[in-house]
Amino acid sequence: MNFPEIIALMKSHPIATVVTIGVASEVIWRTYIYLRKNAFTPKRKVHEVLFFNEKGGSCLAEHLKSSNKKPRPTKFPDSECPNEFCTSKHSNRIAYEMDQAQYSIDLAIYTLTSVTLIEAISRSLERGVIVRLISDHEMVDSTGSQIRTMVGSRIPVRCPDTNSMMHHKFCVIDGEARVNEIIELKKRKHVRPYNSILISGSVNWTRQGLGGNWENCIITSDKVLTKSFQAEFRRMWNAFKSTANTVSAQKKN
Repeated sequence: MNFPEIIALMKSHPIATVVTIGVASEVIWRTYIYLRKNAFTPKRKVHEVLFFNEKGGSCLAEHLKSSNKKPRPTKFPDSECPNEFCTSKHSNRIAYEMDQAQYSIDLAIYTLTSVTLIEAISRSLERGVIVRLISDHEMVDSTGSQIRTMVGSRIPVRCPDTNSMMHHKFCVIDGEARVNEIIELKKRKHVRPYNSILISGSVNWTRQGLGGNWENCIITSDKVLTKSFQAEFRRMWNAFKSTANTVSAQKKN
């Protein structure tokens, strides 16, 4: 069939032609989205373990001494510190991953007081990243807690309405299911490259947890683990729906 015959056929069946073009366009668009997310997006492979212990603060004086000097370009602040247990380096390593977030940060954390990590969350909000937070209801008003500050920054917070503790300490950055949900919700046609990252371990995101205790933290891009933690966060988020909007920016008297 030559080109004039194709044109004639299209004119004789206009409805079928429109439907065919529409279906073809949708197939092409979805193929592009798939390739953009998979073939065209370089995925970082991350598998790290951070240990926090009594040696973490041994280099603190040196960091304070050099804090006023012009920093050298590094992967993240303090990354060149020779102390493998450096508290500052480890804290900034976690913050670095949040700084890479493109779409979402889902954080389930027992308590939150670390200035370094709170600042990283704030920077993510400024970039348009959607942040959700699950915490323990009794820790919302614990000493130094910044949970209400997060609410003041328009971060939705949910807590279990129970006497049992919400003792998790994990963070899912750009979980695939959550990213797809946001893309559909926002009707976004341009998909930015992203990497799904899981941060989890025993460490509380507090000054004591990051700099005074014996703790551990795993940072990984493992797809199975990231997917599992994302699913559990979603399950908890839905389970705690009744507590939505119950945590205010200011403590009630």
